[in-house]
Amino acid sequence: MTHGYSVFAETMADLTWPQVEAAAARGARVLLPTGVIEQHGPHLPLGTDAYGAYQLCRLVKTELERRGEETLIALPVHWGINQVSAGFAGTFRTRPETAAALHTDILDSLATDGFRRIHLINHQGDLAHNLMLLDVVREQHRKGRTGVVLVEPDFVADRLADAADGTPAALGVFAMRPLFEGLELSGELGVHAEEIEAAMMMRWFPETVDHEAMAGLKPTGLGTDDLAEWRKGGEHARRVTPQGYFGAPFPKDPFLFRFHERMARAMADVVSARS
Repeated sequence: MTHGYSVFAETMADLTWPQVEAAAARGARVLLPTGVIEQHGPHLPLGTDAYGAYQLCRLVKTELERRGEETLIALPVHWGINQVSAGFAGTFRTRPETAAALHTDILDSLATDGFRRIHLINHQGDLAHNLMLLDVVREQHRKGRTGVVLVEPDFVADRLADAADGTPAALGVFAMRPLFEGLELSGELGVHAEEIEAAMMMRWFPETVDHEAMAGLKPTGLGTDDLAEWRKGGEHARRVTPQGYFGAPFPKDPFLFRFHERMARAMADVVSARS
């Protein structure tokens, strides 16, 4: 049994309304963590993506404040889109219009409170989720709120550009490949509940990890054709990954959590570059 972790800690939930109002008046930035609640194999919790977005925001905030940039973290949004994992128990299947409306209401609320620089920090790779976020942010830009930016790695931005007629100004992009330099990986193709996500959870939220279950798991040994089938979601994903993970389920490198630390610094660079 876990003692639990509060994803409200160090967020705006711990502030009073005068503190929030004053921070907006000073021009503070806001980071909005966004993820989902979905299955992550027999070894990681359903909230892995929510925890991941929250932890990235904490690391980005620390880096930005080291640079002298005041930053707040909004409450994590857990209700995104889970098209791929919809065939597994524990996955909350939020409709795209519901997720879009929720993110829009949150961004509108922050804008009404006077925040002009808002960055969405995402930890969910489902393309349907990413496209929803992009559409929401582009709508904010149409309202004149060009300080709202979705931060994504370059490979995600490329996928979004293919589906959205070019890379929009609503995206803040960082390079993913340099983040892997010097880290020891298993060599497995991994995209879900794999060694990188496991390393993150083991480092910052260890009590949520089922280490006994993890010890009995083996790498999936899947390839790119399997990935294409898995991305169809539902029964396709369930057939390709019957245990709900894709890749090596545990990290070969005990310091693989440095990947997320590097990602946070790269994200902070993107945020700082947007005036």
